[in-house]
Amino acid sequence: MKIDILTLFPNMFNGFKNESIIKRAIEDKKVSINTINFRNFSKNKHKKVDDTPYGGGSGMVLMCQPIFDAVNSIKKKNSKVILLTPQGKKFNQKKAYELSKEEHLILICGHYEGFDERIRSICDEEISIGDYVLTGGELPAMVITDSVVRLIDGVINTESSKNESFNDNLLDYPTYTKPRNYNGMKVPEVLLNGNHLQIDKWRKEKRLKVTNEKRPDLLKNKIIIEKNGVNEKKNKIYVDDIKNIKVTKVKEKEKTNVYKLSKNSDIKAITLFMPNLIKGYKLKGKNKDKKVNKILIVKDEFIKKIAMKNVMKKIDILNYRFNLALSSDDEDGTSRVLGEAEMLKQMIINMYANYLGNENLDKIIKNINYLVNEFVKAKTLQSSFVNKEINNQRKM
Repeated sequence: MKIDILTLFPNMFNGFKNESIIKRAIEDKKVSINTINFRNFSKNKHKKVDDTPYGGGSGMVLMCQPIFDAVNSIKKKNSKVILLTPQGKKFNQKKAYELSKEEHLILICGHYEGFDERIRSICDEEISIGDYVLTGGELPAMVITDSVVRLIDGVINTESSKNESFNDNLLDYPTYTKPRNYNGMKVPEVLLNGNHLQIDKWRKEKRLKVTNEKRPDLLKNKIIIEKNGVNEKKNKIYVDDIKNIKVTKVKEKEKTNVYKLSKNSDIKAITLFMPNLIKGYKLKGKNKDKKVNKILIVKDEFIKKIAMKNVMKKIDILNYRFNLALSSDDEDGTSRVLGEAEMLKQMIINMYANYLGNENLDKIIKNINYLVNEFVKAKTLQSSFVNKEINNQRKM
C-alpha cells in the first residue's frame, strides 16, 4: 500500500513514521508513507496557499490551485482521495478495514479556516475522526494511517486483531496477566483452568456484557431475545450467540411475509432492533406452545430501498436548483445552491449512512460532487462568455 499525505507541516510526521509498528511496516515494505507539502505547488511568488473568504468573515481559506495540482501530480487510477474534515463521515473500525484494502490513499490535511468548496470535487470521500475541531488535519491523518496500516496483511499477527474492540460491533473482552492476585484483585478462575471451550464462551459473554454496559449504541442493530418476558439487561441474550434460535421465512403459496421462530422454551418475545427510518412488520406469535407473544421484523433490503429512493429525490431537486441557478444572473443564487449541495451531503451522511451502506454512500457523494463540479464549470464558462460579449460591444 502507498499513502500520500498532503500537508503544510510535513515535519509533524517525522516521529510518527519512525517509531513502533509504523516504522517496522515501512522497513518491511508493507507500506510506503510519503508527506507532500502542497505549498511547493503554489504558483504565487510568495508560495501563498490561502486567501480571505468571499463574502467576508474571519480566518483564511485554502486555495484550489496548490491542492488541485498536488493531487493531480500523484493521482493514479487506483488512488482514493480523502479529505480530512469535521464535516466528513465519522471514522470507525469498519472504514479502517475498507481502506486497508486500497492500493493508494491520498489524505488531504486542512488548516486555517477551511477549504475552498471546489476542492471537494476532486475528493472521493470526506472523513472526520470525531465531533470536535482541531487546528489541522495532521492528527486525523496520523490516526487514520495508524489504524489502517496495522490491518495490512503481515503488519501484525492476524490472531491479535481478530477480537479487537469494534470488530463485529463489540468491544474487546477483559485480559489479565501475572500475578494471579494483586492487592486482593484475582484473575477469573475460568482463565486458569486450561479449558479453552469455557474460556472462549467466557470471552464471548464478556464482550457482549462490556459492550452493553459501556457502548449500548453499538448493539442497536442486533437481535435481542427477552427471557421470561423480563426486560432487564441481565435477562437479554443476543441471538448471534445462540445457535439453535433462528428467524426464518415460511414458504407458503399465498402468504408472502410469514415468519416462524424456531424455539427455545423460555423465550417470551423477540424484537429486531433496527434504525427508525421506517416501521417494521408487527406480528403476533402463533407457535403451538404459545411461548412467543410478539415479533417485530424489519428487512434490511426494504430499509435500503426506501432510503435510496428518498436520497435520489433530493438529488433530483438539487439538480433542478442547479439548472435554475444557471439560467439566472443572481450571484447570490449561485452561492445558495452550492451551500444547499453541501448541506445535502451532510444530511445524507448524518441521516442515511447506516441505511445505504458505505458503497452506495460513496457513490452518492461522488455523484453530488460531480454535479457541483459540472455546475461550477458551466457557471465559469457562462461568465466568461458574458464578459467576452461585453468586451466586444465596448470595442464596437
